[in-house]
Amino acid sequence: MPEGSAAREACIPFGDTFVGDDPPYGDPDTGASYFFQIFRKSPPCKYWTTKDVTFEATKSPVSLWPENKDPFTQKDLLNNEEDQVQELIFQIKNSVSIAYRESLANRFLVLFRDAKEEDSTSIGISVGSLRKFYNFIRLHADLKNPTISLTPDYNIYASWRGEHNRLLSVHFLPNGDVRFVIFKPNNRHPERKIRLSGAATTDTLMGTIIPNSVSDWILE
Repeated sequence: MPEGSAAREACIPFGDTFVGDDPPYGDPDTGASYFFQIFRKSPPCKYWTTKDVTFEATKSPVSLWPENKDPFTQKDLLNNEEDQVQELIFQIKNSVSIAYRESLANRFLVLFRDAKEEDSTSIGISVGSLRKFYNFIRLHADLKNPTISLTPDYNIYASWRGEHNRLLSVHFLPNGDVRFVIFKPNNRHPERKIRLSGAATTDTLMGTIIPNSVSDWILE
């Protein structure tokens, strides 16, 4: 198990590398806000890259091609998923049931931007995972603002930290399943801690973890 914080320790069951680090919630990212505006106002222009007889790359706007020459490709599918991710982020930003909606939306935009900069062909954020996370926090409006990271598969990994190294981390899978890990003090052996992990579905997660005394540090 790697040295460092309990949060990194909690990541072991689900992968050992992440695209993003902990978000600076105490200091909103103004760059993220600017990116957020540009992201919405200037939708990406789709191009097909071709090569002429001199093997120099040229770009042809799709809008200039006849409809029957605009095939459905993996790139089309990727763009469609990116559009869905953008729409979900805007829903989060405008969701009145989420008290920290602004910082959460900005965090997702930063993670999306960083993932695309690292690999422009990636999905950035898994739309299925993001949708499951969004549905979860809408159902539980009393949840505190989580720390958000991405797994190597671009799924949402949310963590709630409390005093005395208390930690709940949840990996939201696109199919509605979740994997979770809980760290809390061992009252009988203060030098040690209790680690609990398991799997559930998004709609049963709270009922599964609440008996483990996590309410004090994950709920307002």
